[in-house]
Amino acid sequence: MGIVRLGNNEISIGVNTHGAELVSLVANETDREYMWCGDAKYWGRVSPVLFPFVGKLEKQRYVHMGVAYENIPQHGFARDSEFELVEQTEDTLWFALVKDEKWAESYPFAFTLRIGYRLEGKSVHVMWTVINEGEDVLHFSIGAHPAFACEGGLEGYSLDLHTNRTEILCGVLESTGVLGEKVAVQKIEKGILKLHDELFDEDALIMDGQGIHTVTLRDQQDTPFLQLRFDTPQLGIWSPAKAHAPFVCIEPWYGRCDRAGYAGTLEEREYSNRLERGHSFNKEYVIELL
Repeated sequence: MGIVRLGNNEISIGVNTHGAELVSLVANETDREYMWCGDAKYWGRVSPVLFPFVGKLEKQRYVHMGVAYENIPQHGFARDSEFELVEQTEDTLWFALVKDEKWAESYPFAFTLRIGYRLEGKSVHVMWTVINEGEDVLHFSIGAHPAFACEGGLEGYSLDLHTNRTEILCGVLESTGVLGEKVAVQKIEKGILKLHDELFDEDALIMDGQGIHTVTLRDQQDTPFLQLRFDTPQLGIWSPAKAHAPFVCIEPWYGRCDRAGYAGTLEEREYSNRLERGHSFNKEYVIELL
């Protein structure tokens, strides 16, 4: 395990080989750190990659080809696995997941997962490549969970969702971590969602990503300082419930947790991705300092 560092004239990043997790994003001119520090008092992670599942499965199990696989951890296993640095250039890092037999028993697919980071000015392009190396169709989800520091807590910070909507419908998680029937309505004005601790009393805000492709984080002086760009079907916004945590997660997802009571197969899951033999899935999202 170790931190791999990369920089250009504008920014510097650090990536932990454990989980291929982005743990540092610094503006060179000001030496300001934009990522959450990973203090376990609130949440011990910084920017885990969620694969091959996003969120929890109903009863932590799934069925594929008539076989039930049990005790599947939330968000899958990539975030807790070791990656190998397989390529480094002056502006790019690529990491590959090291195969581990302990999770192969609960996810019986042959695949390659590569996670990359490319610097361009004040931006970091976070890149994902999933390759189906097996004979059968590969079913998976993948998502981001980056946490950005909000000094002093969330009060006074806001998110510009760059939408003309006046409200956002958000799914609400049940105590088991799967999606319930309840829908929360979040009022927004000129695309702005104001952040405060109570916003996350019922866990993450889970919203349809259709029409939302940019999220800008604004500070207590209403100054935009960081922006994410993406094109995902689902978006999560999260900070720990009732913790007064000084960070917010902006999470583009290609996938989502199960609905409560889901009894279908792996391939029938909502927002799941499928890859035919020999095909690859290539996506990215961008973090830009403003």
